[in-house]
Amino acid sequence: MYKLCKSEQSAARQRQLELGLLELMSQKRYEDITVSELCSFLQVPRKSFYRYFSGKDGALHALIDHTMLDYEGFNAVYAHGERRTPERELQQFFEFWVRHKSLLDVLAKSGMSGTLVERAMSYSAASGDNRFLQDENQFMRQQVMLFCISGLMSMVLTWHHDGYPQSAEQMSLIAARLVTQPLFPNLQSFF
Repeated sequence: MYKLCKSEQSAARQRQLELGLLELMSQKRYEDITVSELCSFLQVPRKSFYRYFSGKDGALHALIDHTMLDYEGFNAVYAHGERRTPERELQQFFEFWVRHKSLLDVLAKSGMSGTLVERAMSYSAASGDNRFLQDENQFMRQQVMLFCISGLMSMVLTWHHDGYPQSAEQMSLIAARLVTQPLFPNLQSFF
């Protein structure tokens, strides 16, 4: 695990250590990195590292979680009268992951892309966002959110793996269709 920092200075130092892990992971697979090596690479004492993280996994989880916290697409401010659309919101989401390609690269290199999906699902489940499906109970909202997040993150990872052959706008149109229309409109005809 990792420490939740109370001061801006402490949070900045923690983020610096996380970004150092990202940089080292661009050179080596995650499984081949030790805490000692990471501390040496960052030129920090082990004691400083352990002030923020319980271990290497804590640093990785913090890196992923804090990257996701940087995403403010769904909270973007629009000009007066400008309408929010699923396509526009999702385009911002895909553009965000293009900007964070380096994280996707190192996770793929280390065979850890699933960790991103797990952390995204965990983060979404814990958020308890009540803006969606307001007429449903908390359990139903949580299940729908997990389904959507795992699907969106899988789309991001596949898109990244394939080298971004579609634009963020094209990906947003596909994703918007998936979340705004029935997945199987003719399903009843099978029963």
